[in-house]
Amino acid sequence: MQEIRALAMPVIPWDAALTKWFDVQFPPLEKHRTYARPSRRQGATPDIPRPGYAYYEQDLESRTFGVVVDTSGSMSAKQIGMALGSIASYAAAKDVPFVRIIFCDAKATDAGYLAPEDIAGRVKVTGRGGTILQPGVDCLEQANDFPKDGPILIITDGEIENDLKVRREHAFLLPRGNRLPFRARGEVFYFRE
Repeated sequence: MQEIRALAMPVIPWDAALTKWFDVQFPPLEKHRTYARPSRRQGATPDIPRPGYAYYEQDLESRTFGVVVDTSGSMSAKQIGMALGSIASYAAAKDVPFVRIIFCDAKATDAGYLAPEDIAGRVKVTGRGGTILQPGVDCLEQANDFPKDGPILIITDGEIENDLKVRREHAFLLPRGNRLPFRARGEVFYFRE
């Protein structure tokens, strides 16, 4: 077990393609007028209630994604920190209340649902052994409490098994210069250290 501090990741040029992927998965939310939580009263007419603006609860519930993080020994603490930092910044920017995180080396460790602000702090990462990501992907795909249409982001250095099967919408995030050992069906994004 190792404690990794997520590095704050400002939006930088390599993020543009990943941002587009997140935009497709999570379109911007619209606020709706509601009198359930009224706004402050207007000074000139204090007896007239004004509507507040809020998101519908069902819109927020469906906004989650899963992340499978490669925590093998070949991934450096800095790479994992950068990956967790980018997850936190994207989740906060796209109004995603919780992210389901799975740490995976030779076996999957479910960290559960984490809020973006929890990810941006210090996260205890388990693993640091060999690399087999299929148990982590299977854990997310078979979870009863994970949305059936929830996308999966797989963060790895590319030193993984040759036959990774992902049945949902997914994308890979790798350090620049690394490659996957197979032809990816999902999109592949690269980050610079």
